Amino acid sequence: MVKRIGAVILGLCAAYGFLLLCIFYTPLADYLAHPLHVPADLRPAPAIVVLTAYVSPNGVLNESAMRRTHAAARLYHRGLAPLMIISGGNPTTPEDSQPADFMAEFARELGVPQSAIILDKKSENTHFSAINVAALCHARGIDHVLLVTDAVHMRRAKASFEAQGLSVSPAPADPWALWWESPEVRLRKFWAAIHEYGGLLYYKWKGWI
Repeated sequence: MVKRIGAVILGLCAAYGFLLLCIFYTPLADYLAHPLHVPADLRPAPAIVVLTAYVSPNGVLNESAMRRTHAAARLYHRGLAPLMIISGGNPTTPEDSQPADFMAEFARELGVPQSAIILDKKSENTHFSAINVAALCHARGIDHVLLVTDAVHMRRAKASFEAQGLSVSPAPADPWALWWESPEVRLRKFWAAIHEYGGLLYYKWKGWI
């Protein structure tokens, strides 16, 4: 019995190790993420919508938050939209220290004027961002937006905003590349893709997309 349990544990460890090797050193993560890909459509729109990512309580943006803010600022400086809406909130942090606040601060450092920035700090996930941003846009007569988020998240985000009556031009904040990425990046892409497939199933089950 003990030998059988040991063999099972050994087999599981071997399978896990093989999976890690495939993720680290093959394009498995890219092939898994590829069906989530939505082509960029960078054309003028009345507003740029940026979805927040993780920001520490003291205002340090993670890589995704910096990348999204930087991509949105570049779109603004290219003259593709006169308005930037930063959407995303965290109910566990103070009202004046939300992720949207710190990403807006970074956007201002990148040259986007305060007058061009609108914050939605009440949305805890992509679905509620779509609802709240659509309400903001419709009140201003806006029905078309440039949507900025990570590429692996774009399909779910685009579907969520379209379900609220907005026309969406995707503006992925990160590049899609095959073969050259480091093992660390491939691992992160793998888990991001798994998360997104789960998110898509959940959103469809809830009737949100």
